[in-house]
Amino acid sequence: MGSCFSCKVHFLRLLTAVLFAFVCSSTALAAQDLEQSSAVAKPSRPVVEECKRCHDVKVYQTELKSSVHALDKDKKVISCEQCHTFHYDPLTSYYARDEYYDKKIFPPDAFDRRKLQAHARNAIKAEKCQACHKDLYKNTKDEPLSEIGRLCHDAFLGKNGETRKTCAGCHINIAHLPEFDRNMPTNVDFAKRLRKSKAAAADKGGIKK
Repeated sequence: MGSCFSCKVHFLRLLTAVLFAFVCSSTALAAQDLEQSSAVAKPSRPVVEECKRCHDVKVYQTELKSSVHALDKDKKVISCEQCHTFHYDPLTSYYARDEYYDKKIFPPDAFDRRKLQAHARNAIKAEKCQACHKDLYKNTKDEPLSEIGRLCHDAFLGKNGETRKTCAGCHINIAHLPEFDRNMPTNVDFAKRLRKSKAAAADKGGIKK
């Protein structure tokens, strides 16, 4: 009787191990297929055109042109994916045409900038920033950072304490400036440049928002 029970236990353990191995293998294959399909799935049109289907890119571009990030390290106009992680899906892209996407799939406030701001900052990867800002101990003029700047970057790199903040978590409003952030003291110069840019565009019959 004991021998029979032992055989059953051994069989159940073996069956569990086989099932576990099968599930792990299937999961790995599914993840690999997903990664490969994501790598293949790319829009045929420019990235910024894809972004326009859901996001108010014209407003963002107007802000970007007045910011300190108007150009990248090679003095070229920065594109969306240089800072943001590009998310493309053929199905949602198809339904995004003719304002179908935001009106029928998402509620009216789904693209509210205040609600999206924190998520957008967290989604900006440090590697994106470091593609241009390689030396974290010098500013864009190739000058050494201040003592507080050096200590902050030490913490970011894990050399002296640690921080959970991303680059965009500390360096806010350096590429875009929503209406609700324009009265912040640190944004005075950016807001001034933005007003001049919008006034010039309005005079030429451009963006009036």
